[in-house]
Amino acid sequence: MKKIEFVKKLYNGKNCYSDHMDESELQLLHIASNVEKIIIDMLSHNRIIFLTGNPGDGKTFIIKTISSVIDESKFYIQTDLNNVKDYSQVVKDIIAMYKENKGAILAVNEYPFMQLCKQIKVASRDVYDEIQNVKKGTIAYGVSQPLTGRVAVVDLNERNLLGADYDLLAGLIDKFIELLKDDSAYYSALKYNLMALSDEFVKGQLLSLFQLAAAECEHFAIRDILGAFAFIFTACTMEDYEGHCYYTAIFEGTNDLLASVQQFDPVYLSCPSLDEKLWNGEIKADWIFGIPDNCPNEIENVDEALSLFRKLKRQYYFENKNGKELFKLQPDEITKCTEIFTTFEAQKKKTKESLIKSINKLFLPSSDDRKQLHIWTTHRYDMSQDASVAVSSKSVDASELEILMPRPADWLKGLEYVPDHIVMKPKGADVPVLRLDVDFLRTLNAIEDGYPIGLLAPQYEQAAAMFLQQLDDKGFSEPNDDGEIKIASRTRSYKKVVHIQDGKYDFGEEEN
Repeated sequence: MKKIEFVKKLYNGKNCYSDHMDESELQLLHIASNVEKIIIDMLSHNRIIFLTGNPGDGKTFIIKTISSVIDESKFYIQTDLNNVKDYSQVVKDIIAMYKENKGAILAVNEYPFMQLCKQIKVASRDVYDEIQNVKKGTIAYGVSQPLTGRVAVVDLNERNLLGADYDLLAGLIDKFIELLKDDSAYYSALKYNLMALSDEFVKGQLLSLFQLAAAECEHFAIRDILGAFAFIFTACTMEDYEGHCYYTAIFEGTNDLLASVQQFDPVYLSCPSLDEKLWNGEIKADWIFGIPDNCPNEIENVDEALSLFRKLKRQYYFENKNGKELFKLQPDEITKCTEIFTTFEAQKKKTKESLIKSINKLFLPSSDDRKQLHIWTTHRYDMSQDASVAVSSKSVDASELEILMPRPADWLKGLEYVPDHIVMKPKGADVPVLRLDVDFLRTLNAIEDGYPIGLLAPQYEQAAAMFLQQLDDKGFSEPNDDGEIKIASRTRSYKKVVHIQDGKYDFGEEEN
């Protein structure tokens, strides 16, 4: 099989599965990752390793690639437990390896792993308990629990290969260029793709889009990544996309990763002055590979002109030195959320106070209080944001709360991990916990920027309301000074303050 045919079949095809690759094909796509180093180190200490995750995460691929550097005769190896119908013998083998202090590695998808654990529980409660304790400790908030036993669980669901801190994608681009160079003589568009994506600026612009996809914190299997890059390079050789260069193909593919990247299409970034110049063919400077031949204003057919404009704007993003300025026009809610994670330790206090302010705004849009998290109640059983009034007589001081960002346990140091949430909780306590994922954080950013709460998804208010209720139930709240009661009109965004003095209610003036 020609290398180009092999690469093309990586896109939504069976070639994405290592089961269908021979040794030479495995090596063609192999890019060493930190997971392999972690596993090799664990095997050297004779640990029982469960390599788990979703289909397409590369479990079998990893085991096959490390086989060249480990003595397989010393270890019990299952390259794909998903193909095993009866786990009884596997359970016996695992327990035997455990008792004999021998190493083992098993690749198994998440659900079959749960079923396997049920059978291990019956055979050996000690082994089962160790597996469960290790699973709980793979991601840490603060101090990591050491790996003291025989068992290790490496969950590839926690791996994110798109992160900016890793150069795996850059290496993958180089690998595809090397694979396809011999076939490029037969396809002019493919030759152009290889030339363009060899340029460091173009490559950087492409990787920036994938890093935005990483910030969405969706999990993309290695199968998705291989398929996406295969399409970007070779779509131009497929019948339905013949001649489409990489900067068009990336926004036309249909796998999960490409679908995520497509929301960041430069076409969606409005810049009237730039758009007018592109339309009229007035941009002559800073093109890396020469000035484009045509411009939309020379074309009479409107649909054709618009199609050319979209092509030019994408090409400008990738192949004009000023394309970085276009990248900066990505929506604030995306960039602000990304900054929370990238500057977390340096800006922890500022971030915490900003989140407190936004949570308060969920119940009183005019609130600017970032020092006290007010215990709001809407007095509705369903905690619906349709409630027009919220009441607060208690609060929690900001100093009594902390925010934490997850990280891999110390024994998984080096795992390609991108945090997808932070948590807020009382200092020194395990509960209650408010989990703030990317969508929640973006919602709170929108609220701080003045977005109407009535237009937001209700589940975030419900989650916040439950957290506030639990803080109060667990005794973390304190009554407001002077017995103050705040009554918020949510629809009109104002509040009244009530004081109880000498057994009488004292209503204060409205505060905006």
